[in-house]
Amino acid sequence: MGHERAEETEGSRASRRREAILDATRELLAELGVQGLTVEGVAARAGVAKTTIYRRWRSKDELALAVLIDMVEQFVSVPDLDDTRDELVAFVESAVRILGTTLMGRVMRGLVSDLAADPELARAFRERVVATRVAEVHRLVERGIERGDLRPDTDRELMHEMLFGPVYYRLMLSGAPLEDGLAERVVDAVLPAFASQSLASPR
Repeated sequence: MGHERAEETEGSRASRRREAILDATRELLAELGVQGLTVEGVAARAGVAKTTIYRRWRSKDELALAVLIDMVEQFVSVPDLDDTRDELVAFVESAVRILGTTLMGRVMRGLVSDLAADPELARAFRERVVATRVAEVHRLVERGIERGDLRPDTDRELMHEMLFGPVYYRLMLSGAPLEDGLAERVVDAVLPAFASQSLASPR
C-alpha cells in the first residue's frame, strides 16, 4: 500500500512538472516566438532544472512541438450535422480560426524550417499532428459516403491535402489573411471533385 502511494505521488509530481514545463513553454512562445524560445528560459520559468527538461525533450523545437500536439489533441471532433458540406466547412473553419487567432499559427510558422531539417521532429509532427487531422477527414468522408454525398472511391488523403493546402499556403507563404468565409470557398472548390451526383455543384 505504501509503495503504491509512493508511486502515485511520484507520478503526480511528474505530471505537475510536465504541465509546468508546457505552461512555461506556451508563455514564452507567446512572448518570444519559436526563435526566441530556449530550454534555459523554460527551465527558469517553470522552476525546474534543465536536466529535467532534457530527460523528456531533446531541444526547444521538441518543446514547441509538444505544445502544438497538446493543442491539436484538445480539438473537438466535428459533430454529425447530417450534411457533409457543412461538416467539412466546420472542420476547415476550425483550423482557419485556430491557426489565425491562437498561438498555434505562430508555432507552426516558427517550426516549419526545423521540420524540414530534422527528420525525427518531422516524423513526430506527422504522427501526432498531421495524423490527427487525416483521421478526422477519414471519419467525415466515411460519414459522407454512408449518406450518399461522396463517391465510394473518394481519396481521403488527397481530400485532406486539398482542403488544408490553401490554409497552410496562406499561413506559411503568401501571407494572405485567414479570413471569415475562406473555409466555405475552399470546401466549395474541393467538394465537386469527390461528390456524388447529388452534391456535384457547389452551393
